[in-house]
Amino acid sequence: MKRYEVDPEDCLILKAFKDADSLRQAANMLGCDPAGLARKVQSISSKHGFLHKINNRWQLSEKGLALVAWTEESIQSQLKFLQMNESIRIASTMWFAETVLLSNLTEFKKIFGQKVRISFSVPEKGFEQALLDGSVDYVVVCHPPENPEIEHKVVMQEKWVVAVPTVFKEKMPKRNLRIDDLLEYPFINHSQMNLDLFIPEYTSQINKTDFSIDNLIGVRSAIAKGYGWSLVPKLLIDKAHQDSIHIIEIESLVEDRKVCVWWLRNRYNLKRDSTKICSALKNN
Repeated sequence: MKRYEVDPEDCLILKAFKDADSLRQAANMLGCDPAGLARKVQSISSKHGFLHKINNRWQLSEKGLALVAWTEESIQSQLKFLQMNESIRIASTMWFAETVLLSNLTEFKKIFGQKVRISFSVPEKGFEQALLDGSVDYVVVCHPPENPEIEHKVVMQEKWVVAVPTVFKEKMPKRNLRIDDLLEYPFINHSQMNLDLFIPEYTSQINKTDFSIDNLIGVRSAIAKGYGWSLVPKLLIDKAHQDSIHIIEIESLVEDRKVCVWWLRNRYNLKRDSTKICSALKNN
């Protein structure tokens, strides 16, 4: 292993000589014996040439002044490092970060501590790659990872529901609604949704809109505006949208989806804190 070419203690001695008016004052600043410091200074001078005597007084050479400048920068860098708050970096999909993670920020602060910095992001490089290259600490998504280097825990089921604009519901039968009641109304399609996996018996009957949306936040907004109905995760319909969107729960709708927390298997300290994330999410 590579080591410092110059002992860090020697660097502090050079800094003391820059700041002090005499060897005795430098010794007081360093909390050491002047005679012992004189011997140490002689050694530093002969070994590296950072100090030389002028008129019977030790002074820093040009090289010594450069090393002192580096020492001062290093001290400041260490202070900044020690003052840094611990951070937790969590990646997720846009809709889950907005609707679930951000709404539970207070709970995260309670669990991790008020001084911990928490950041949420949607990595363009993909969730597994973001974990593998150290860009994030955790991933919270609705499926398990594929890479064996990534460990995960299942937090809860990701229940999907039928989401209908309230203005549509007012025109429909007063009994409990069924998908059959919605077939004449436009369906808002998520660009990555495979209806054959969700409701295969209705795929050919659905009256699709002439546009498609590539994110669930956009789908939610379109439903709230009355453009059509769709299939969405129940967690997507938060309190802010419950007046404009009515949900129909269907037990057989996508039962195998689970909310999972991922972390790198070799980062053992993260496994402990993963339980804290699971706890915050379960309180949702």
